[in-house]
Amino acid sequence: MAFVVIVLAVLAIALRKNISRSIYDERKELLGLSANTAASIVDQNSAKEWDRVEVLREVFLHACSDHPVIDGAIAQTNIHQNLEDDYYFLVDRDGKYYASDGVRGKLVDFTEFKSSTPDRLDYLSTLPHMDPGTTYMIHRERLSSPVCVGTGNADVDILYFCYAQDLSGIRKSITDLFPGSINIFIYDEKGTMLYREFGITLLIQGYNIYPKFHQSKYMYGEKPEDMIRKCKDKEPFVVELGIGGNDYYFYSSPLQISGLSLALIVKSETIENITGSSFKNIILSILLIVILLGVAVIGVIAISIRRKAAEKRLTESEAVSRALEAASKAKTDFLSNMSHDIRTPINGIMGMTTLALGVVDNPEKTQNYLGKIDKASHHLLSLVNDVLDMSRIESGKIEIKVHPSDIRTIIDNCASIVGGQLTDRNLEFNVEVDAVHTRILADELHLRQILINLLGNAVKFTPDEGKIWFRCSESRFNGNCVSYRIEVQDTGIGMKSEFLDHIFEPFSQEEKGGRGNYNGTGLGMSITKRLVELMGGVIDVESEYGKGSKFSIDLSFDVDDSPVVEEKADSKSSGIKGIRILLAEDNELNREIAVELLSMNGAEVDTVENGLQAVREFSSNPEGTWDVILMDLMMPEMNGLDATRAIRSLDRPDATKIPILAMTANAFDDDIKATRDAGMNAHISKPIDLADMIRTIKECL
Repeated sequence: MAFVVIVLAVLAIALRKNISRSIYDERKELLGLSANTAASIVDQNSAKEWDRVEVLREVFLHACSDHPVIDGAIAQTNIHQNLEDDYYFLVDRDGKYYASDGVRGKLVDFTEFKSSTPDRLDYLSTLPHMDPGTTYMIHRERLSSPVCVGTGNADVDILYFCYAQDLSGIRKSITDLFPGSINIFIYDEKGTMLYREFGITLLIQGYNIYPKFHQSKYMYGEKPEDMIRKCKDKEPFVVELGIGGNDYYFYSSPLQISGLSLALIVKSETIENITGSSFKNIILSILLIVILLGVAVIGVIAISIRRKAAEKRLTESEAVSRALEAASKAKTDFLSNMSHDIRTPINGIMGMTTLALGVVDNPEKTQNYLGKIDKASHHLLSLVNDVLDMSRIESGKIEIKVHPSDIRTIIDNCASIVGGQLTDRNLEFNVEVDAVHTRILADELHLRQILINLLGNAVKFTPDEGKIWFRCSESRFNGNCVSYRIEVQDTGIGMKSEFLDHIFEPFSQEEKGGRGNYNGTGLGMSITKRLVELMGGVIDVESEYGKGSKFSIDLSFDVDDSPVVEEKADSKSSGIKGIRILLAEDNELNREIAVELLSMNGAEVDTVENGLQAVREFSSNPEGTWDVILMDLMMPEMNGLDATRAIRSLDRPDATKIPILAMTANAFDDDIKATRDAGMNAHISKPIDLADMIRTIKECL
């Protein structure tokens, strides 16, 4: 028996080492993928910001032709680009810099700055006169030829245009990859840390990472000299270290930025939580079996079982690795697509704005450019709404709320909306409704969203001379419940059979190489399917490439048996002419837009810049001064919710009666509920839709 126990112990030790090394290798491979993704995020952000550099540079050079004095050129650039968070500076041949915030100074490291060979250079540095503890990514571009401008004292030649990127956005993107806290470093080939972010504790003292390799304990025999060599040679690697009594994974990946690498440190227990329980549990289980059974045969069987379990764990780890790799690829593809699709309307808006500013004396051209700006802005808003809708669905924050509705009215409304998109298209649009029981309890908002998504795709993917059918037929009725089949069919471009299996997956788009005519996020069909399922329905699709598609939805609703209430004619004015409005808005541009929209429709508008001023203005003026209050939510001094509560609590008759409407970019269900709880009467979402704003104001009067 003693011999058997010894044999089993030897086998258990051998198995422990084998499993330990295998799991370690699997984790290294998994973390290597994460390191590459993190490095890719840094590189992609750097590449993206160069687009911003090009825009700012061109606007500045154009401004110089109108304003040969540098302060005027900078001011004109800031006005044209509506700069808030962007920071850039210009450098002359003597190393003096002229910043976008008006500060001037001289670069300390100008000799090294101008000696760099490439015309474009990325490097990390602090900024003159800024917080010395904040590191920025500097994008430096040598101008193709010097630009001579005046400084007030003398003329200087501007040689370099520099743009400073705050790394906080990159930091958030990297930390989102991990469920726990991490340390982030960007270092050069000498080991000097040019950027560091401590999410755990201060693991590395000083500003060089190389000494820490000699001070750490290595779990699997690695040597500190090898780690330092890999850092200098910019080789990607992963290693598990013992630092201060705790175990950490250290992994490094080179950046495309010359001479720099990205290093991340994460606790080993965080990785264990991702990949499963550690091999120690397997060994303890084997030893427990040895103690309980005490016989060689059972021991051998136990080892066999545990070995298979270990192999299964490794297989699962491979599956996790593949899943993470696929998720990383999907995220990269999504970011790439979104970068293209969002930049397209932004480019249109910026380009058309520049053109419109150049032809202000030609009303016809100006009107044409403004119309294109309006279309591009609505397209950009639809892209943002798709992403936000998908996020809310994934987080479970969308609820189905039913109200008395009429299916025929819903179908007619959707048909009218889509019909408005066909004014400049040569398409045949047919609407067919075959339903006896039309009064239902339904979430009309989300049902309309489903149908508009399907109809919008039919319009988008059907060439001129084509046909679209929009059908709704009653399929079943049992007294309390009615079922409908709704179909959207077209003779458009159709889809290939291999894509149909993926059409409802997030970010899926067919033939991504030729997306130019059919831009989108790839979220529309996924959102549609999720909403249909939330309503308890089923969606199906049939399609033949080159001939068209048909989407079918089966939905059931409770019958609305409440008494029919006849709507009374609206005796209110058709507009808001003469209505007196108090507007609380802290953003100057948003305030100007709202005032102009309201005033051009006949309203009289007074403005304040925060909630506290709104309370003071209302309380210091007599009753009847204003008919309605429009209140932003996020304002300094006092936010809109607190301001509304303060007004409602005033001891005067009109404090509880005057309509207070939220006018804000906070448009989620939780935000709307918060405005109701604070005492507001209605909610107007930004960007402002003029017709919706006027309708909402009239309903509250």
